[in-house]
Amino acid sequence: MLNIINSDIYRIKKSKLFYGAVILAGLISFLLVTLNRQDIRLGVSVFGNLTTFVTAKDVIALGIQYQKGIGLIVAILISVFIGQEYQWNTWQHKWLVSKSRAEMYLSKSILSAIVSTITFFIFENLALLFSGQIRALLANGYFTTLLCGSAIYMALGAVLCFISMLIKNSTISVIASLGYILFSETFITTLQNLGSISITVTKIVAWWVKHSIYGMSSILATASITLALICFIIINSFMIFTITTVVGMWVFRKYEL
Repeated sequence: MLNIINSDIYRIKKSKLFYGAVILAGLISFLLVTLNRQDIRLGVSVFGNLTTFVTAKDVIALGIQYQKGIGLIVAILISVFIGQEYQWNTWQHKWLVSKSRAEMYLSKSILSAIVSTITFFIFENLALLFSGQIRALLANGYFTTLLCGSAIYMALGAVLCFISMLIKNSTISVIASLGYILFSETFITTLQNLGSISITVTKIVAWWVKHSIYGMSSILATASITLALICFIIINSFMIFTITTVVGMWVFRKYEL
């Protein structure tokens, strides 16, 4: 298992795509807070849902809402990185090392969670560093936001790994991953509208939305942070990571590489 993880870490360390993605995330963060300090107001619109940046706190919140930018970078990074294994047909080398498809999948899932979280870390920390409001942001629960956001991005990395591992074509996996990021809000809104047909269905849909990655990111970006919310996000994110990884390992065992 350690040999496979070390191999994947070596690949990601040598990947220009990884450094490009991290630099892009950091550059976006730097530009947004710099423009904000110059009293230049910008906005991001995703399918008509406009997010404006009035303060540095709004930039911090943008990182949490993965569907509005950072999630797209993470999706491309993970799907291309995993898609290269199919493109270059290098699975056989890992099979010779471990003889275990479960370990091969687990390594990719762990690495996807790590690179997803790192990208989020870079965005948020640079937003803090160049905001000119470090003390105010730290006093306003920045570290708690960073902790909960990291848990959400860990779960997001596992889901994107699941999509990318089960689609052998690298181009299609990129499209599918981007589709998951871009249309998650639209899908959940549609689901909520369909759930209004009965009280029982409404409760089921509401529970599912609350426990989804999108639901957690929306709550974290808008609600007051409490100990109960922190525990909920961390535990639920870990459950998403675990369930997605276990199901992915089971399906991947049946794949013909």
